[in-house]
Amino acid sequence: MSWSDIFADPADRERLEWGREHLRFTASTATTSLLSFQRIDDWIRYGQVRYPQFQVNMPEGGVPPTMFTETRPYLALSMPGYPVTAAIAEQLRQGATLRLVGIEDWYRPVAELADRLAETVGADITTYAFYTSPGDGGVGAHWDMADVFVLQVEGTKKWNLWDIPGGTDWQDNQTLHTDQDPDHVIELTPGDGLYIPAGTGHRAFAGPEGSLHLSIAVSVTSHRKIVRTLLEELMTAIPLLDRLPVDGDRLTPIAALLREVAEAADKADPAKLLTKADRRERRISEAPLIPGVDPAGHRPF
Repeated sequence: MSWSDIFADPADRERLEWGREHLRFTASTATTSLLSFQRIDDWIRYGQVRYPQFQVNMPEGGVPPTMFTETRPYLALSMPGYPVTAAIAEQLRQGATLRLVGIEDWYRPVAELADRLAETVGADITTYAFYTSPGDGGVGAHWDMADVFVLQVEGTKKWNLWDIPGGTDWQDNQTLHTDQDPDHVIELTPGDGLYIPAGTGHRAFAGPEGSLHLSIAVSVTSHRKIVRTLLEELMTAIPLLDRLPVDGDRLTPIAALLREVAEAADKADPAKLLTKADRRERRISEAPLIPGVDPAGHRPF
């Protein structure tokens, strides 16, 4: 049951008000145990990740990779984006957050988790880890396009949340510019979880021992993606060199094109359109490097 990857009690899923209200819950120990301060330290110290798999962020934005990585010679080649532990530590001392990006692309346990959740909710799953020094909040106030599940792994973190505002003007920029006090303040300790609906403004500050949390971003198929999928199908039938005339009547061909769009929408099968829009590649490949040999012991979900 994939909801047990997020919730200690999968029944908590029934308390979710998707896209409307945040929710505090008890996180799954099976998932929080996938990360630790020590594991993150080892990934950096022994060069097991490369930029941009890891990034360093200050509240005002990302730190240039030249400030915390180097290019190392390797045989006759070079290896860019190699982490420099001392430089990263210095950035953290100055208030930065170390962010691990797209963990499902390079760490099998998280890839398995992402595949299970994607199959359950029909959504794209992206995972991040945030490693923050005591008292710091190295990522500025912002809102995300995806719904986010925060699972606190080690240390504590205090979350400031701003409710989703009315209207649409605020959607032009995901950076949150507000002098208002947060609508909610929630402190997470190890084993706590927090659901943050897409569009909810948030910023978090690490407690006195620092903080490590895993964020699971769930991007459900949007109305825009449905429309985009429909138009992509229509565009395959439009010759590449068809264009409006340079002079003369330009409105008539536009009107004809709009009629084609309307007819395509009218004839579209909603179920087939949804299936195509929902199609996602699994993170765990079923193809072994050597035919008949699967050292990782692939397990279908």
